[in-house]
Amino acid sequence: MLLVAAVGDIHGPKFLDLFRKGLSTLKGSILNNLTCFLLAGDIVFRGHIKDLQAIIEALDDSEIRCPVISCFGNEEYEETHDPMRETFGDRITFLSDEPFVLTLEDGKTLGIVGSKGSLDQPTWWQSRNIPNIRQTYSQRIRTIRDLLQELETDFKILLMHYAPTFKTLGGERRAFYQQLGSKKLEDIIIRSKPDAVIHAHAHNGKRFALLRGVPIYNVSLPLNQAIPIIKLPRSTIADY
Repeated sequence: MLLVAAVGDIHGPKFLDLFRKGLSTLKGSILNNLTCFLLAGDIVFRGHIKDLQAIIEALDDSEIRCPVISCFGNEEYEETHDPMRETFGDRITFLSDEPFVLTLEDGKTLGIVGSKGSLDQPTWWQSRNIPNIRQTYSQRIRTIRDLLQELETDFKILLMHYAPTFKTLGGERRAFYQQLGSKKLEDIIIRSKPDAVIHAHAHNGKRFALLRGVPIYNVSLPLNQAIPIIKLPRSTIADY
């Protein structure tokens, strides 16, 4: 059984204290047996990447020794991606529409596809300020599909920022669902059947949903008020 810690929407420094509090509960066998620690985007606030240092220090202070893997969120602006990798890449593996494979102690493999994700309807700001944003989202969906299909590992996780289904958006205003995630990814998830799909972004959504047997976890920190621990392979909803 794999233990995966996952959280998003730290928006450092906004929820940094809550993040530290969540880390403080990871002790004993859970801490010692974590396979990886996943960050589901919006780690910092409005592109202020210097605030990532405090998050890394919190991880180190809590003795998180497993690999830390992150996708980017909408608050990690495109122009910050390379500087984040250059400055903090020795501690965090950042994924932008790409896969990462971990070889486990028993020789099995865990494949993680990391992506910001897609929106069915770009936000007003995105439509005004990001050229060809609809084409970008359409291409990203195709890329995620291809990456999941090509990933030949014992376990698979899809790590995203935006919601890949509307099933975990209950609690958000329905009128904004299309600006919080994409239903277009549902068929891809059903066909590729990853062991878990992890996202954030929906601060007021639902923590968990099943999509044709595939578990979808919304690990937004403001929603969970803690750092979720996900068990793979999943046996019951109570595992989360």
